[in-house]
Order: sequence, then C-alpha cells, then structure tokens
Amino acid sequence: MRKKIIKFFLLAILVGLTTTGTAMAENSLKSGATALSFGIVDSDIEVSGRLFVSNDLAVLAGVGLAHSDNDESTTDYSLSAGIRKYLAKSDLAPFVGGVVSYSRDEVVAGGPPAARVESEKTFELAGVFGAEYFFAKQVSAEAQIGFGISDVKNGADETTIGTFRSGVTVNFYLP
Repeated sequence: MRKKIIKFFLLAILVGLTTTGTAMAENSLKSGATALSFGIVDSDIEVSGRLFVSNDLAVLAGVGLAHSDNDESTTDYSLSAGIRKYLAKSDLAPFVGGVVSYSRDEVVAGGPPAARVESEKTFELAGVFGAEYFFAKQVSAEAQIGFGISDVKNGADETTIGTFRSGVTVNFYLP
C-alpha cells in the first residue's frame, strides 16, 4: 500500500512538472483561494483543505487514516486544524504556522476469540515550518516539519516535547 502511495505522489509531481509553463511567477496564493491536498503526514494518509483568508494567511483542516494488518490489526485516524502564514508569494513559498491535532490508534492483537484491543489517544500542538513549490499555477508540492508538545493517553499518560508533524503533500488549487 505504501509503495502505491509513493508512486501516486511521484506521478502527481511528474504531471506538475510536465504542465509547467513559462509564466512560473504566477501561483494561487491569494485571498479567497481554496485548495485540496493529499499527503502523508506522520505516517497517515491525510486529505486536507485550505482557505486563504488573506493573500498570505490560510486556515487548514484535515482528516487522516492509516490501516495495517499483520500480526496485529492497527487502525489510526486523525483530525487536524491549523493556520499558516506564507513568508513569500513566489513559486517557492516558505511558511510558518501552527497545528492542533487529535489522533486515535486502535490495535487488535491475537485473533478471535481472545482478541485484545488497545487504544491510544494523542493530542498534539505543534508549530510548523516548511515550503510549498508551485509546478503550475494550481499544482504544488510541499514539505513540512513541526516542533511541539504531544500528550498520549494509553492507560498511562505521557507528555513529550519534540519533533512532530512531518510530511509531504501534493496540493491542487481550485479555480
């Protein structure tokens, strides 16, 4: 499954490169613009959207899902919301922002009838920075990394400060 996702991202980047025109300085960073994004963030497949409230400020919301099935069946989902400030409006647009996210992992170990279910809930608050590169006016790819605090509840509470919220995303701006 992961290989298929990587192939999808490489194909999306290739399509973006082949549609690149000569007028590269024009992108979709403007007030009122919206985008739909697909990516891998913290090992989850995430679908998110963004709305520009000004020419360099966007609000974001996303949902993520991951599933693996080996000796243990693991299902993970996440919800996130944030804000992003673009530091430049060129084709390579660096940004900073903040994200709050909630995720839940459920692990089912040992098959029926003696299945054991473990649950883990995570709340994260992170500051993020990264860059978005526009291949064409309405197609871009981005990479981001965040630093913040994470509170994990899985029978025992664990609070961690460190690097979170890393990922790569392909963005499609709507006309």
